[in-house]
Amino acid sequence: MTQSEFSLPSLPCAAEAFLPHDAPMALVDQILTVEPGRLMARVDIHPDCQFADADGVPVWVGIEYMAQTIAAYGGVLATTQGQPVKIGFLVSARKVRCAVDAFGFGDVLDVEAREINMPDDGLATFDCQVLRDGQSLMSARINVYQPADPLRYLQENA
Repeated sequence: MTQSEFSLPSLPCAAEAFLPHDAPMALVDQILTVEPGRLMARVDIHPDCQFADADGVPVWVGIEYMAQTIAAYGGVLATTQGQPVKIGFLVSARKVRCAVDAFGFGDVLDVEAREINMPDDGLATFDCQVLRDGQSLMSARINVYQPADPLRYLQENA
């Protein structure tokens, strides 16, 4: 995709309109930056966050933050092309590295997704990381799948 084909929303903006999730499972708060092949999102950690416990939000939830950042990227691509936001599926997380056990209350996390491979068959690979104050707290290579017709895919594979 060329830069001229990539029409962006006004940033930063709420992520919810670009996610195929509803509350309480829409976990990414904002889209900070978007460019071809990359999206940076933000998650604010507070006691009311989904999955929060006494220690904060467990680090494993970071995989879902990464997946939803990828979903937001797909949602931006779809809406800028006049298409609806579609659901997709997290296929795998590889090379997962964590520097913390939990994201603490008050943390402001920036979640980056960089496209590695996104062919037309619906499968895609992204390198992702969760950062706090520019320091990587978690990273992973995420594989996702977005079928051409998600409802049909779900009916045939339920």
